[in-house]
Amino acid sequence: MNQEQINKQIITRIEKLEKKVFSKSAKSDQDKKEQKTDRRTSLPNLILKLRDSGFFKQSQSANDVYKKLSPTYSCKIDRVNMALKRLKDRKKLRIADKIIKGKKVLAYVW
Repeated sequence: MNQEQINKQIITRIEKLEKKVFSKSAKSDQDKKEQKTDRRTSLPNLILKLRDSGFFKQSQSANDVYKKLSPTYSCKIDRVNMALKRLKDRKKLRIADKIIKGKKVLAYVW
């Protein structure tokens, strides 16, 4: 290979890299992260969808929410419980007491 061919290859490589790096379609890491969470339905988003559909008009325990979500979203009840607590902290849900089999249980309502 002579020097001209090597220079042409280097220039074409640099141009390809510039297109990849500096193009308008190049997305930052933050954009990619936001897009990933938008595409997936997260547990809190599913719980908020239940709230908007009227599921929490009557007080519901974490176990009730878990049973409602289990056909569509596979997870442990601990995750549902923590998601409910975080939504309560963000004031997206309110808490109430519910008596189940003579025991007071923490329940969520909207």
